[in-house]
Amino acid sequence: MNRIAARITKKVINSAQEFTEIAEELPQKLKNELSSFKKEVIEEYERIEKQTYSSKEQSSEKNLNKDDLIQVQIDNLRSKVIETNKDFEEKN
Repeated sequence: MNRIAARITKKVINSAQEFTEIAEELPQKLKNELSSFKKEVIEEYERIEKQTYSSKEQSSEKNLNKDDLIQVQIDNLRSKVIETNKDFEEKN
């Protein structure tokens, strides 16, 4: 009986230590993920801006089509931001 109690206690202690390590690493991992996501958003914004400037040189009909594509990309980025925020809130 004592051996079983000792094994259970040891497993609980090991699990608690693992949980503590994960909990200590989590804020830095989240910070890194958010930083990476922010960088991706900025790069995507800059890419879209370049497309916008080049599309101004083309006919207005083509601009409307490209503007629609840009809007779709912006909407996709917004949905990613919303999803990331939800995941972040769920983890906290």
